[in-house]
Amino acid sequence: MKISIIFFIFLGFVEGIDDVRELKVTYYENLIKSAIREAEQYSLPKDNSLHFQNLSQDIKDFGEFDFIVVGAGSSGSVVSTRLSEVESFKILLLEAGGWDDDLTAIPYISLLLHQSERNWGYYTTPQKNGCYGWRGRRCAFQRGKLVGGSGSINGMAYVRGNKGDYDNWAALGNPGWSFDDVLPYFKKLENFQSDRIDADLRGFAGPVNSVNNKEEDYFDKFSSQFTEIGFDIIHDYNAKKQIGAARNQVHTKLGQRVSGATAYVTPAITRHNFNVTIRALVTKILIDDFEKKAYGVEFIKNGQRFTAIAKKEVILSAGAINTPQLLMLSGIGPSNELEKHCIPIIKNLPVGNQLKDHSVVPLSYKINSTEEHVTLREAISDFLDGKGILTRAGNRFAFSFINTRNEASPVPNIEFSFDYPSPLDIILPSQSNFTDENLKYRELLRGTFNIAIFLLHPKSSGTLKLKSKNILDYPLIDINILGDIEDMETFHDSIKIITKIGETRLAKKYNLQLIEYPSCKEYCHNSKEYWFCVLKYLIEPGLHASSTAKMAPKTDPLAVVDSKLRVYGIKGLRIVDCSIMPTPISGHNNAAAFMIGEKAADMVKRDYGI
Repeated sequence: MKISIIFFIFLGFVEGIDDVRELKVTYYENLIKSAIREAEQYSLPKDNSLHFQNLSQDIKDFGEFDFIVVGAGSSGSVVSTRLSEVESFKILLLEAGGWDDDLTAIPYISLLLHQSERNWGYYTTPQKNGCYGWRGRRCAFQRGKLVGGSGSINGMAYVRGNKGDYDNWAALGNPGWSFDDVLPYFKKLENFQSDRIDADLRGFAGPVNSVNNKEEDYFDKFSSQFTEIGFDIIHDYNAKKQIGAARNQVHTKLGQRVSGATAYVTPAITRHNFNVTIRALVTKILIDDFEKKAYGVEFIKNGQRFTAIAKKEVILSAGAINTPQLLMLSGIGPSNELEKHCIPIIKNLPVGNQLKDHSVVPLSYKINSTEEHVTLREAISDFLDGKGILTRAGNRFAFSFINTRNEASPVPNIEFSFDYPSPLDIILPSQSNFTDENLKYRELLRGTFNIAIFLLHPKSSGTLKLKSKNILDYPLIDINILGDIEDMETFHDSIKIITKIGETRLAKKYNLQLIEYPSCKEYCHNSKEYWFCVLKYLIEPGLHASSTAKMAPKTDPLAVVDSKLRVYGIKGLRIVDCSIMPTPISGHNNAAAFMIGEKAADMVKRDYGI
């Protein structure tokens, strides 16, 4: 947890206000510069061996609880905190990572967090049709390993998804998950700060603060480009209409990141019935094979093995990667996968058989920009006042949503994200696993205008499988990127639309020039062959993993949980995270993850008469 503020309050009693402010600026300057140096040298872990150092073989009793929640990500933070509101419930929340901190609070530098112990360090398996810009065609797949989960290291985009997404969930046989059903939970969690709030659709008293990005006037400056290529300008893509261009919304408060840690867990940490245990790697769900009932977990902390008993339920909130891994290691999964690793089968379920992710392709333009550079100290001083570049989610200033296949559809299939050149005089380190060619290409991207294209409803599906039956080994993440030709065609359609931005009057004023990828110069520029080549080199995971423990009727061949998120055939076991999504949503996952946690908490309470 963040402790520096206590230090500075103390200093305020013995120093002048100006001196204290300078100390704060120096503290954050040293913090960021030190983090950059560490990120440049940091090697991501290849497995979970850190948790196994000096491991005792003895197993100690950690106690009994009513509910054990595994994983303190966005959903886990919510469901554990909400259950702890019931004084008669005793809650244990287990998190493999540590607490959020002063670095995670700074929105702009989220990329630094990826090169640190706050990231699990996952990579995909070698991809056939993408990740060509990565060594071995293995893209990084960042997942948060700390309280708040990926919501504590992500880009903070606040996008609920589309009404049609949730209505489709209900139509697929999941009662209680239509948009009208989930809307009250979105409103409950939100505190949308805007001068134009649709009170019928938006919340304004919840714990998760969301704001329109209003720093500087980049949206106003570039909005003429949007209208010139046919985008409507809208105020709130989380309200009645999603199709169009708008300022991006982020989950920040007073310029600092809002996460499951800051909005839920930390405010509730002093509750007598709420035990939050960090750096605890859960290794197994304890299941009575005869009764088919989950009754606890095994975990490792500080070199010691523990068991903890759940009198009512074990709730898995470890995310779309770790939840299916833990299920399979505990004997719940596809029989062929478990048999391959000599894991006793407790329940044959299609865990991990459908992995969905939004893939993303970034396009970059040279731009004649006259923006003045900002020093790090200047930026920190602004940050302390809740404004300026460090309060922003990178350099993003707008989102635009379209449907390339059906202009009349209210449900988008593509999201464009727009980034302006950074005025900050520091350079955040790149991923260490880029190919040499990709690294040289990225050297050209400093000071560029960038447009990222997100594929919102991919036809391609991947898998999540085990490398072995040992929790020490990371799982095999095959996102099967661009595995379906229709995905490539959809990307190509979106590229044909968005590259028109270079023909607008404002683009000509700033002399926007698209930067070509060197490996694709053999193809005729702007041809379909050229863009298919670019796609394969530049495409990356969107890091919005879902659907690996699908919510569906029992008759669905991919069903793992029912509409109350209970694992089929196993009593006392529920899944509360994005792995339950039947299909991907039209946006980023974090808002939906909060919603899933809120809705699940109410379902659990009702099941126990609360």
